Amino acid sequence: MTTEGKVLYVARFVPAYRIPILNQLNEALDGNLVVCAGEPPHASSVLKANKSQTELFERIQLKNHFWWGDKVHFQNFEGVFERYPNPRVVLAEDSPRSISLPFLLRRARANGAGCVLWGIFYSVHRPFSERHPMQFFRLRMVRRVHACACYTKSVRDRLSRFVDPSRLFLAQNTLDTRTLFALRRDFEREGRAVIRERLGINKDDAVLVFVGQLVPRKGTRELLDVFQRIQSDTSATLLVIGDGPDLELMKEIVIQKELRNVRFLGALPLFEDSCPYIYAADVMVIPGYVGLVANHSFGLGVALVTMEAPGELPFHGPEVESVIDGENGFITKRTVTSLESGVRRVLKNRDIYSENAFRYAEKHLTSEGMVQGLVDAIDFADTNRKARLAIV
Repeated sequence: MTTEGKVLYVARFVPAYRIPILNQLNEALDGNLVVCAGEPPHASSVLKANKSQTELFERIQLKNHFWWGDKVHFQNFEGVFERYPNPRVVLAEDSPRSISLPFLLRRARANGAGCVLWGIFYSVHRPFSERHPMQFFRLRMVRRVHACACYTKSVRDRLSRFVDPSRLFLAQNTLDTRTLFALRRDFEREGRAVIRERLGINKDDAVLVFVGQLVPRKGTRELLDVFQRIQSDTSATLLVIGDGPDLELMKEIVIQKELRNVRFLGALPLFEDSCPYIYAADVMVIPGYVGLVANHSFGLGVALVTMEAPGELPFHGPEVESVIDGENGFITKRTVTSLESGVRRVLKNRDIYSENAFRYAEKHLTSEGMVQGLVDAIDFADTNRKARLAIV
C-alpha cells in the first residue's frame, strides 16, 4: 500500500468546531487526510466532539500527557509513522505547550515529508516579543518548516518579519460557513419575527446576545452593566449563551439590579441550537475576549460590539481583526459608556450593520477560503520536499 499521498495532521486534540473544516480539507485532498490527535485535557462542550458529528477523514488516536493543568503537553507519535512511514506532508498544530513538536518535525523531515505549521503563532496573554522564551520557541519552529498556514492576515504580516513571506499562507480561521450560510438562508425564509415568536422573544424588543464562556475575561459584568443602561429607556432582551464559573454571580446581579428579560440559555455547542437565537438578535455584545464568535455572528448577519484590548496585551484572538469599526460593529474604548454607545449605534441602524456583517463573512470568512489556504501551504511544502529529495 502506498502512503506517499497522505497528509498527516498532528494536533493535541480536535475541537468540535474544527471537524467540519477537516472534513472539507479531506475532500480537497482527495480523501488523503489522516488526523492524529488525542483527547482534550478537560470535558469542554466547545472542545469535545459530539456524537452527531460525522468524521469523513481517517483518525489515529494518540495518547496525550498533560502536566501542570494543560501548560505542558507531550504525545507519542511513533505509531503514526509506523503506519504511514512516507507521508507527503505533516501538518502540525502551532503549540509552544507541546514539547513533542520539535521531535515530530524532525521525524517528519527525516522521513522525507514536507512540514507545515498551522496556527496563531503568538500568545494573546502577553505582549509580542521574540525574546520571550515561548515566542522564541515558536519562531524557531517556524524556521524549521517549509510553510506556515496563518490564522489571519495580521498573523501572516507579523511572521513576515522573521521568515521569507513566500512561505506564509493565509488560512483565515473560521467556522463551518457551509452550514452557517445555509441556516441563515433558512432563517431568512422563515422570517425574524416568526423565529422570535417560536423562541419566546418579544418581536419588538431590542435583542442583545452574548456567546462564550461565562468568565471575567469575557466581560460578563460589563455585559450586564451595559444591558441595564439599554433597558433603562428601551424594551430589551438579553440572551446569554454559554456556561462557566460566573453564571451564579451573573444571576445574582440580575436579581439585584432588577433586570428583566435576561435569559441564560446554557452552552449550545450545536449550530442548530445556537444559531436561531443569534439570528433573532440585533447585536452581539462581547465586552471582553473575542475569538471565533466574530465569525459565528457575522455568518448569520449580526454585528458585533466589543472593547479594545487593555494596555499592551494582544488580549483578543486574531479573529477580532474582522470587526471593522463603524462598518460591521465597533471596538470601543474600555468603558461601559463607550460600549453602550457602540451598542446603541448598531441598534439604531440594525439592517445596515447586519448587511455589512454578512457581506464581510461571505467575502473573507468562508470555510472554502480557509481550506484553500491550507491546501496552498501543503502544496508549497510538498514542492519544496520534492526539490530537496531531488538534490539528495
